[in-house]
Amino acid sequence: MEGRIGELRHGILGVVDALAQSIALLSLALGVAFASSAAAGEAGIAAPFAYLIAGVGSLCLGSVIIRFTRCMASAGGLYTYISRGLNPSAGFLGGWLYGGGFAVGISFVLVIGSFFMSVAFTAHTGLHWGWYPWFFILLAALAVLSFLDIRISTRIQLVAAAVGVGAILLLALVIAAKGGDHGFNFTPLDPSKATSTSNLFLAVVLTFTGFIGFEAAAVLGEEAVDPLRAIPKAILTAVIVALVYYVFVTWMMGIGFANAGAWAKDPAALDTLAARYVGNWLAVIIDFSIAASGFIAALAGTHLTSRTAYAMGREGGLPRAFAWTHPRFKTPWTGIAFSLVVTLLLGVFFAHHYDPITYFIWMATCATIGILITYILIALGGIAYFAKDRTAWNPLLDLVIPAGAIAICGYTLYKSIHPTPAYTGIVKWAPWVAIIWLALGIAIDAWLTLTKPDRVRAFGSILGASEGEAPAPAPAPAMQ
Repeated sequence: MEGRIGELRHGILGVVDALAQSIALLSLALGVAFASSAAAGEAGIAAPFAYLIAGVGSLCLGSVIIRFTRCMASAGGLYTYISRGLNPSAGFLGGWLYGGGFAVGISFVLVIGSFFMSVAFTAHTGLHWGWYPWFFILLAALAVLSFLDIRISTRIQLVAAAVGVGAILLLALVIAAKGGDHGFNFTPLDPSKATSTSNLFLAVVLTFTGFIGFEAAAVLGEEAVDPLRAIPKAILTAVIVALVYYVFVTWMMGIGFANAGAWAKDPAALDTLAARYVGNWLAVIIDFSIAASGFIAALAGTHLTSRTAYAMGREGGLPRAFAWTHPRFKTPWTGIAFSLVVTLLLGVFFAHHYDPITYFIWMATCATIGILITYILIALGGIAYFAKDRTAWNPLLDLVIPAGAIAICGYTLYKSIHPTPAYTGIVKWAPWVAIIWLALGIAIDAWLTLTKPDRVRAFGSILGASEGEAPAPAPAPAMQ
């Protein structure tokens, strides 16, 4: 089996490819279509200000991650950075939560993409399939694309994201030009117009989830040309694009509706606005773009999950099979296959048993808890890692900003589980599922530390590129 250990294809991706990975996982069209009404339900007309706060928090977190990407590049992404910043054991836990969160994330964005595909076809064509057949169609397309040369995926992601974002921005610009419902104004950007300060920050919790995944380009560090420059540019561009896009679009949505109540109660807010201000043709484009946004997010999630598993597999944190790569395309095919099987099983046994929206809320809650813990670990890792070089240490970049990221992620995590969400059915078990996954990761981490300390010391040791570091030690033998 040792002979099957392979490498990813080096030096084939540019800044635009890396940017496409992050933008696709952000799922900008789906994000604003799905979450903005919920945010308006909490903060009222001031929902765009909640996006602004969440975006600033994401910039704080992004600053820490970008600092790491300028020093080192690895397919492990955040798993590697936490291993280097804190310690290998914490790195394993971060990789376990991060990879696990996005592994289940593939299924819920694919399910919701299938749901919107069904809605779009039913509304605009004579084809009236339910979401379930579309799930298998999109899953098959996901399998084909993810195994092939990754450049095919990134180009498709870029085009699909550009069409969706372009259509929604066109709608926003038309609303601005027509003056909305009561004339062009800045009311949605006024925090004093929120229903209450508490509700404003509850909306921040909802809107922050729209920024999760901006750092996805980090896992392409070993496949990018000049990764120490390309990856930081891609991540910074992604988070700035997301911030400007979310705030501007929701600002225009706020002035486009007669009142916040109408916005909050409309699950198809973009559809309503497109038909009112532009025409049904734009509503058709937006509807299909939202469905495509779910698909490319699933594709980007597959790339992220499989490459995180690849890095952990070659260093001994996961079975060695996860480090196998395709002989021709050099893609981590075992991790890809594992992600697809997990997606299939979750779709068949859970999503099909419940409805897509219930499944989405359940899985998204589970995944978000794990990812937020990982974000806190990476911010702590940034504080610890850059404090080692006192000559280059910057109190703003290496202490204040990471602390701000920890505070925002910690508050978001806290509000995700307390008070206990008023969900019923399987959704109410989401925090417990996340806690069980965390406990399992801690148990495996402790077992490896006690029984195979040499292997644990190798976590995060392999870099595709580094700046000012000695060559990485050879990894210890991995799980068989």
